[in-house]
Amino acid sequence: MNSTHHQAVDRVAPGFRVTAHAPDGVIEAVEQNPNGRFLMGVQWHPERIFQESKASLAVLRRFVDACR
Repeated sequence: MNSTHHQAVDRVAPGFRVTAHAPDGVIEAVEQNPNGRFLMGVQWHPERIFQESKASLAVLRRFVDACR
């Protein structure tokens, strides 16, 4: 990932689940599915590295699918 961890999630709000961690254990992604809608927070910039990162490409594809 391309995060620097100068800020990070400490506690996850009720209803959210952690879906990705950095190698150092920092939470990198959280998700929730309120009423079947797409809601994801990520701690990196998937649009910058999607060509070399399968995880980033998957995030962008899910976002585009949700927008359709």
